[in-house]
Amino acid sequence: MKKEKEILSELTTDEISYYYTLLNEEITDFDCGTLCREDNDGNPFCCVTENAIPFLYRKEFSLLKSRSDLWKIWEPKNRQEKNLKSAQEGEDTLFCECKGAAFCERENRSISCRTFPIEPYIDKRGALVALVFMKEFLSGCPLTKRKDDVRQDYIDSHFIFWEKLLLRRKEEFETYNKSSRAYRKWSKNTGLPIPLLFPSHLKGKEYLNKFI
Repeated sequence: MKKEKEILSELTTDEISYYYTLLNEEITDFDCGTLCREDNDGNPFCCVTENAIPFLYRKEFSLLKSRSDLWKIWEPKNRQEKNLKSAQEGEDTLFCECKGAAFCERENRSISCRTFPIEPYIDKRGALVALVFMKEFLSGCPLTKRKDDVRQDYIDSHFIFWEKLLLRRKEEFETYNKSSRAYRKWSKNTGLPIPLLFPSHLKGKEYLNKFI
């Protein structure tokens, strides 16, 4: 029974290809890499593995390898990176890296690339109600300081993606539910608002305030 559950939880290449269609919207109306290139030797912050290592599903890596030679498995260079790889890679996920921003193939970006620096926000009821900037990158990615620059079409299509993925992958729902609770604690301790990005159908819904 356990083996069957593991097989059912693993994403298929058809699912990943479909998810890509939901993640084609550009995050801004301009190249957001222009906000950070000068501080990263000409490369966008998110395209430097020392800042953020793409996390791919193994089936996703296989799919992308069948389409391009852009991607390879990431190899840790020190003990800290080896510990990271050992602690966070799973049976159906692995860290990867691409050739770099200069060789980017937009159609062959990973889910990690397409969603950065955004993740889902789960409210106190356990309901997905918004997207949010990843807290660990609030000080690194300058776009996190420019919430109004994020396109509504991007938010709406990515919200649909996260709805589908979190229903599909219970373990990921639990991961983001935990990170959302940590965000609420962070907000309470710092007095800073959570940088939420609401989909069109939930914008301005005051009843949500007590659950945020």
